[in-house]
Amino acid sequence: MQALLWVLALAASQEHGRRPLHERRRRPVRDKTARQQAAAARARARGYLEAPQLHITEDLLPEAPINDVAPPTLTEAQRQATPTLRKLPVNDQRRACAQACTAEGKGTVYAQHLRKAGGTLLRQYLARYRCKPFDTIVSKRQRLVQRGVPRAHTAHTVIQGENAFNPQSILMRPSTVYVTILRDPISRVASSFFADDGVHFENWLEGIQRASQERSKDATAFHSSQRVWPLSVKIHEEVANYYVQVFSGVAAHPITQKHFDAAVSTLSNFDVVLVLEHLSTPDGRKEAMSLLERALPLPSIARCPPSIRPRPVNSGRKGVLTEGQRRRIADLNVYDVKLYEHAVTLMNARIASVDMECAPRNCSAAPDDSLNLLHGEDALDSCGRLIPRKCRRDA
Repeated sequence: MQALLWVLALAASQEHGRRPLHERRRRPVRDKTARQQAAAARARARGYLEAPQLHITEDLLPEAPINDVAPPTLTEAQRQATPTLRKLPVNDQRRACAQACTAEGKGTVYAQHLRKAGGTLLRQYLARYRCKPFDTIVSKRQRLVQRGVPRAHTAHTVIQGENAFNPQSILMRPSTVYVTILRDPISRVASSFFADDGVHFENWLEGIQRASQERSKDATAFHSSQRVWPLSVKIHEEVANYYVQVFSGVAAHPITQKHFDAAVSTLSNFDVVLVLEHLSTPDGRKEAMSLLERALPLPSIARCPPSIRPRPVNSGRKGVLTEGQRRRIADLNVYDVKLYEHAVTLMNARIASVDMECAPRNCSAAPDDSLNLLHGEDALDSCGRLIPRKCRRDA
């Protein structure tokens, strides 16, 4: 009787087009959503590792050992464009000629976006400098989708926020105006901590340091085989001497005096060096805007001129570090603190200095992705996202 009932149930399920429960396939595993991926990244930063998922097939061949994989071969042009950790000569005449090129709407403007150091403020200023204000009212979706239109008499503008700066750009692209903004290193790491985790300080710190050591090991192995440093190094998150690594162009753990000297010479050749703490007062913002206006001039009749907003953006979750945590960060950023103090001195000297005159002869500054020269995001791609609302109409 029981067997007969099972047969009748099976026939009824097949009649309605449904398989029995024991024959139905399981629901396919979907990819992780963006929120799940972000949560997994934060967990890895805290020191927790996910269980590896092994997909074994019959025809799976054993992978070659990592040490047997040959590094990519660089061309002669790429080898000449690699960072060298040599100190660059400070050339004030180059900066004057580069600013003269941007005044003619030629050359290139390159901005190094440092994470949690006020880089979004700099992006907003450059978007208002480069992008032509909207003449008509458009929807938010149209603003985000469509590419902006360049403003007249402005130079091509790119922003780099993922990779370290290539110091060879200053030598190989001299007619470029280089801009950046720094923040107190301890405050920067604290802001990054509270934006990413905010709870497990030691695990978060150790997780990022492990990634930093792996990045340094890969760069050293590349240098041992190729006799040059990598062209491009991605440094998105760092807790130890982040500024020195970015401006020296080499991922290193630990940092040495040679890396610091190279970073100081690179930063000294930047046309505009701003400090986030200096923007906390109206006078400080005016002085910073005067530096930017001298390096990136616009006609006096230009509509909606760029400006620096009075408050920081994307500040993340607020929190206060303990004294022990602050000392731990300070011990990890000895060279960054020195480079930050040099940036403050450099900014004050540029504010008090008088511009030199130059008649530019060659304003070519073509970006080259293959050489990591002036490589970054075009400012026109973020016009609708970063230009304040009041400047999207006739102003």
